[in-house]
Amino acid sequence: MTHSNRPSSPFLPLLYGLFFLSGFAALLYQVIWQRLLVFYTGSDTVSISLIVSAFMTGLGLGYLIGGRLADRASAAQNLRYFLLAEAGIMAFAALSKWILYDVLYVNSPITNNSPVIMYAVVFTVLLLPTFLMGFSLPALSRAFRFGDGPAQARYISLLYFVNTLGAAVGAFVTGFLLVRQMGYESSIWVGVVFNGLCVVGAWGLGRRAQGVGTDDTGEPALHLEPQAPMRFTPALTVWSIQYALSGLAALSLELIWFRVLETLIKSVSLTFSVLLAVYLGSMALGTLVGIWLGKRVRFRSPARRERVFLWAQVGLYLYTAASVGVFVNAIGRVSALDFLWQYFKSGEPVLSPGFAVFTYALIPLFLLFVPTFLMGLSFSVSQSLIQDRFEEVGRKVGWLQFVNIVGSAVGAWWVTWYGFPVLGTATLIKLIASLGIGYGFILFARRHLNALAVSVLTVVQILALLLIPDNPHLWQRLNGVDKAEDLLFNENESGVSTIKLLPNHRSGVVFVNGLGQSGLPYSIDEVHTLLGALPVMMHPRPERVAVIGLGSGGTVHGIGGRAETRQIDCFEIVSNQAQLVADYGAEADDSTVNAILSDKRLRLIFRDGRYALQHDSTRYDVIEADALRPTSAFSGNVYSREYFQLLLSRLRPGGYAVTWAPTVRIRNTFQSVFPYIVYVDDLVLIGSNQPITVDWNAIQQRANTPFSQAHYGSAGINLWGLLAKYQSHTRGLAGNQPVGKEINTDLFPKDEYSIRQRDKAK
Repeated sequence: MTHSNRPSSPFLPLLYGLFFLSGFAALLYQVIWQRLLVFYTGSDTVSISLIVSAFMTGLGLGYLIGGRLADRASAAQNLRYFLLAEAGIMAFAALSKWILYDVLYVNSPITNNSPVIMYAVVFTVLLLPTFLMGFSLPALSRAFRFGDGPAQARYISLLYFVNTLGAAVGAFVTGFLLVRQMGYESSIWVGVVFNGLCVVGAWGLGRRAQGVGTDDTGEPALHLEPQAPMRFTPALTVWSIQYALSGLAALSLELIWFRVLETLIKSVSLTFSVLLAVYLGSMALGTLVGIWLGKRVRFRSPARRERVFLWAQVGLYLYTAASVGVFVNAIGRVSALDFLWQYFKSGEPVLSPGFAVFTYALIPLFLLFVPTFLMGLSFSVSQSLIQDRFEEVGRKVGWLQFVNIVGSAVGAWWVTWYGFPVLGTATLIKLIASLGIGYGFILFARRHLNALAVSVLTVVQILALLLIPDNPHLWQRLNGVDKAEDLLFNENESGVSTIKLLPNHRSGVVFVNGLGQSGLPYSIDEVHTLLGALPVMMHPRPERVAVIGLGSGGTVHGIGGRAETRQIDCFEIVSNQAQLVADYGAEADDSTVNAILSDKRLRLIFRDGRYALQHDSTRYDVIEADALRPTSAFSGNVYSREYFQLLLSRLRPGGYAVTWAPTVRIRNTFQSVFPYIVYVDDLVLIGSNQPITVDWNAIQQRANTPFSQAHYGSAGINLWGLLAKYQSHTRGLAGNQPVGKEINTDLFPKDEYSIRQRDKAK
């Protein structure tokens, strides 16, 4: 078989442009498909981890098998492989809303919530598109020949650069523009168009390449040539270990950074897009700089490239430790950062453009840019050291990317199941950053440093690690709390829950992942009491009730004030919340909190509430959703038309569905579903399947029964006095009303992405 020489320059911009579009579409799909799959699996941390793991497994298999096939195919065949891969991804994407939402969620709900079974289902469904996404890089790495060694490595690195850059742009544009303006279903078609352009472009590139002599034997595209086994040299074994370790560290750091940043900047629906854009964009830029270094004469010797690679690893981990340590110790102590310290104290996200520059740009860049830049640079340099035989290019690219994916998957599950709940974020950062010490000694062993230099370097790295406080003090600083004793916190795989205590330690505010939720004791948070108490006082006999979200327990306390109530089901997605509230009860000696958590009627279910209702046919007299900010991540799942339809289907005759009503769209959406509605202006919506009678005399009598008086009185709450305040603000609304386009749906949660005032419904 013959191979072409270096392709003429007109081909390369087209090829790189196509792979940019491919990367853009891939991240667009990842963001949207993950959201669609959450309806099927639930939105808790474990479910999201298994979705990500299934996605990565498919990519890894695509890299592995694609590498083997690429080395057995001609250049023209590899271009056809890329064309076929993009066509396959395009076909799946065009059907993905129907497959992932209509078929999987609506018509085939899972009856067994075992993580293993869920993983198997999600992996099977995503296997085709993720396999083809992974297949593309090995195929294109062999589509043109630049020769053995650094030249071919630079070509591979450029492919990686444009694809990663496209992914970064795709993550940002999908979150900040496409979903906000078009919704999930329509946004998918942008990716479909981009895949289509890749198909057409690859077809045209193949025809043009044939015209200038690119090898094309005329054999069928799927003909596979014999190949010698890949040489698994000691060097390749070492690189395999390095790629697996770097994958583990990179995914672990991504999860850690997201946990830290969502607390610092008050996570909203767009936080994930910001993190991905910064992470991938920085990596792409590092890859480009690595390519530039590889062209310089002074870096052409393997020894110099090895030295650059090892120093990049040292710098990556040293900066990770130092940046976290410096930042945590500077906030609250450096006067120029006082505005951030005050923001960390607060419970509300600030989305004004001027302030968002700091929270959504400068802080993420300060923590992420250097480490992820060095990750990208390391990829370029390592490829220049690894690629020495064109006959093995595809398999080496595929194998090393595969082991990197395996390391990433191990990192995701290790951090989720062991790191966060057992070690805590601070110890995790120290453990991962300490890898830099090992790379320092490798520099010494490879004779790139002398004994004195490595000793000084080791001391510097240890000092950087010592800058990071222990876990209690880390979360104290990140929450803007002056004294460690004024913060109760609990961290596990599901999130970081905190209570910021006032100086007397008899009251405080509950925070989850940096966002303020509710106040303690219950007497200072009348809204949550009202949300729970009003519907059960209106209902003639609320025997079985449900609350989605525990928080401080205020809504659960409010809903539990009728002697007729026999069962209270509370669904809580953050599994450490109950323990944190119990810790507050013990610290503040709050008998009401202790009584609520020990109430024999209460059944705590640590699961996504919507998922639980979808998979349980239990009917309730009252279903209450605890207040959730409309702009919070996944909030659209509990403010959508489909969610309200689910609530309606889970009500007993005459039952009530209750939601907080902070926006016009939520009210419109509620009105489009429920036939009978009572509305407390700008606060509470109560819907039913039968006419609702608001008898204030009966409500007063129920509020004044001995059971209710004792229940609310123990918390210092005058229930009737509270309800009477809202009597004049309570009115009926017409139900089953067509309200036009300004509603929230599962596939277009407009309120969740309404980060600007002009995005909000009028």
